[in-house]
Order: sequence, then C-alpha cells, then structure tokens
Amino acid sequence: MSLNIYKPNKSNSGFAFSFSQGLDKRTQEPVLYMRAIGQYSWDDKKRIGSFFENRENPEKHINLKFNEFECGSIISCLQNRHDYESFHKYEDNQTIIRFTPWDKSQKIKKLDPKTKEFKERSQVIPAFGISVTRNGNQTFKISLEPGEVECIKIYLSNILKNIYEARLEKIKKLIRANSKEANDIKRPPF
Repeated sequence: MSLNIYKPNKSNSGFAFSFSQGLDKRTQEPVLYMRAIGQYSWDDKKRIGSFFENRENPEKHINLKFNEFECGSIISCLQNRHDYESFHKYEDNQTIIRFTPWDKSQKIKKLDPKTKEFKERSQVIPAFGISVTRNGNQTFKISLEPGEVECIKIYLSNILKNIYEARLEKIKKLIRANSKEANDIKRPPF
C-alpha cells in the first residue's frame, strides 16, 4: 500500500511524491520509503500531466528511506506545525529533506443569508511544503493541503505501528524457541 500525491501543472514543473512501506534489508523491519519524481509532460486537452516517462531518468527522480525516529519527527512537525530538516548521504549523493509549514490563502464562496447571494472571501488554511534537494542543484518539491497532511500523519503512524509489531513478533519467536530448547534438555531423574 502506498500514499501518492500528484501535483502536475501546465507549465510542466509539477512533482509527484509517493510514500510506501518497505522492508529494511538489514533488520527485516518495515521502513518508510519516499519517492519524488518530476513532471514529464502536460496534455492541454485532457488537462493532465504525466510523470511515468521520468521514472528511469536519474536526474528526475529520487528515492529516500526513513527510519522510525525520522517518521516520528515528521509526524511531530506536521502535528505541531514546525520545520523539520534532515540530511541523508548515500554513495556520492547528499540530500536535504525539509518539511515547512506555511499559511495558504484560499478563496471560498459563502452564502450571504441577507442577500441570498454568494460572496467570495479569502481564508487562511494551514499548509505544508516538502522540499528535497540532492547535491545542491536538483530540487523536488510539493505543497500539501490540510487533508494530505492528515493522511501522511496517519500513514506514518501505521508504519511505526508495523515496526513495533514486527519487533514484538521477533521477541515472541525468540521466547518460543528458547522455551522449546529448555524443554528439550534432558533432566536428571532426581
């Protein structure tokens, strides 16, 4: 299961971010993977963007792995509306990941009960931005609406739950194995 957020635009500068649970090769425990990919094209007639063609272009996509404490820090920043920044180094790549809160002005239409007409007004909503910069010159970024922020928080919370359930299962298996081994030892007849 994954959580995908697509933000194409007609200027062909949009991005898509995907959050998915994977398995850490070393620990065999769940981990969070985040993938970002740049927009490849825009179809004016259908008003949709395409990202698929950039999936093999190393300059246009990035994959990141987050541990449990990074997941917790991201949840905290989204919940409490503070900045989060992390640094990852893998092979020759140095990557800075930022989650930044911002207040977005949004226009809404509201019915005026006196005039029975809709009037447009602005309201401020709590939004977030994700920015990933690799090697100082490749940036992947996306804005998050309040509903998307809530979904990411729940998704990351579930990954943390899965990590702890996997660890608990390892402990249970170890206890069962040790218990069976203790029972298999021949006891003296006295």
